[in-house]
Amino acid sequence: MFSGATVLFRWSLRSDASAQWPHAARALFSMVILCALSVAYANSISVTQVGLLFFEAICAINVLVITMCGISYFSTALTEEKDAGTMALLHLAGMNPLAITLGKSTSRLVSSLMLLVAQIPFSLLAVTLGGVLWQQVIAAWLAMAGWMFLVCNIALLCSARCRTSGRAATVAGALAVLFFLLPYLIGTSVAALPAGSLHPALISLSERVPGLMLQVNPLERLNEILFQWQSTGFVSSQLWLSLLLGCACFGISTWRLNSWTRSGDDEELQLGPRFLRKAAGRAWPLAMAWREFHFFAGGLQFAVTKLIGGAAVLGVFFWLQSQDELGFRWRLNAALTDLALLSFAAELSLELLLYSAGVLSSELRLRTHSALALAPIGTTRLLLEKMLGCVLSTIPVLFWMVVIVLLGDAGTVVLRERDVVLAWCIMLVFSCHLAALLSLYSRWAALRIWASNMSRCHIRATPDSNKE
Repeated sequence: MFSGATVLFRWSLRSDASAQWPHAARALFSMVILCALSVAYANSISVTQVGLLFFEAICAINVLVITMCGISYFSTALTEEKDAGTMALLHLAGMNPLAITLGKSTSRLVSSLMLLVAQIPFSLLAVTLGGVLWQQVIAAWLAMAGWMFLVCNIALLCSARCRTSGRAATVAGALAVLFFLLPYLIGTSVAALPAGSLHPALISLSERVPGLMLQVNPLERLNEILFQWQSTGFVSSQLWLSLLLGCACFGISTWRLNSWTRSGDDEELQLGPRFLRKAAGRAWPLAMAWREFHFFAGGLQFAVTKLIGGAAVLGVFFWLQSQDELGFRWRLNAALTDLALLSFAAELSLELLLYSAGVLSSELRLRTHSALALAPIGTTRLLLEKMLGCVLSTIPVLFWMVVIVLLGDAGTVVLRERDVVLAWCIMLVFSCHLAALLSLYSRWAALRIWASNMSRCHIRATPDSNKE
């Protein structure tokens, strides 16, 4: 068992080492540390504790990147085998669930921990700059290592439970958002309820759950290390709880892996054709748009989920307004209207770019492009129908943008900055076409190439504008 886990671990570690993304991430971290050091040096005249400012920025960036790795990097540990259809081959090779989870997750955890360890010498510059002790630096890295262990194993649990990488990333992202927002939402909701409306047991539970979640929260622990060092030490309950919860998630993933990784065909046969008809329905006259909407963009269930999520986000904006104005009203002020529109516009842009970069690369990955070429429709109609299926999945975001315009103040972005909105629409259409074109050559790296090209165009255009 351990020999198979060792072989899989070495293979996964070598594949990650030969890939470009880990090295690009390390280079990006070096640039981030350099930028943080430059900002700290620029503020050295007005700030006395420059090292504290420098190290605080590094810690915040690391927590953000670790959380994002849980959504993207760690959550594909097992789903990449499911997507490639090689999970059954691992079982045929005589590898049990423990060997698979150990080999697939440990390699990614080790490579990510190496990224943290590589930053320790640079972080010790904060001690030289002043405001931070070396004990605080070590304690902060222990807290972030514990948070990485927890995030890795929670993402592993999502990867073991979900069938595709997209679903695993979505579940991991939702869990990350709930983890950081749930304590504050529970506290404000209980405080807003009238006295005596809840049972004492529920009140006690609502007080304990946020407290436990805040004990695991790395931001709270880092704040305690940096600003309350006299009352704490190297190791706290945050590290032990992170290790305990991470081991529990790893155990559940290993225990339930065999039952969760059954082939999709067997599950569909057990569910029966009636369930499949209810899930996807009959094909539309535009069959390719129906196929993309249900089987690539998530279908009706994912659209309803996004609709409910948009309502929750809009509710947060109304709650923020009620806290500022000490009252509730059905119209957002100008500042919150602009912020809400920008948030949903960013979500729409990201969703369309992801669909554009994957709608053709998925055909190449699954090797179905030759079958599509034999379809009795032209290439132009085929691409238009695929685009229509993806655009239909963005209806929930567009719906909430229209609601914000109707419920927002008269001075909205749409009414004030029509030229900016028009330029954003044109740029979004052009970017989607470019991402779809680049995906034929580089698949999911199309977004990275598109971003680099946009930045180069911006850099080249800057000297001309300065000359004018």
